[in-house]
Amino acid sequence: MSKSYPSALVTGRKVLFRLDGEVHEISQSELREVLGLPSGPSGLGITVYDDRFEFEFARDNQTAQITAKQLKRRLVKRRETALSRT
Repeated sequence: MSKSYPSALVTGRKVLFRLDGEVHEISQSELREVLGLPSGPSGLGITVYDDRFEFEFARDNQTAQITAKQLKRRLVKRRETALSRT
């Protein structure tokens, strides 16, 4: 089986991630929360280095780095928590 590399796409205020072949969609404000960053304005730049993401919210000078594995784990946990509340 061929390896699926992580990727990201910013579409307006939403961010789409492909991690291990699975697609995850969250808002930029939700991404800030997942990354442990304070809330702030939208406007996001993403750089992908092999299995690492670097996020830059330039309008308020906030940055964060995370591996694809860590990001997937946090997104899955967030989704499971949201499902358990319904």
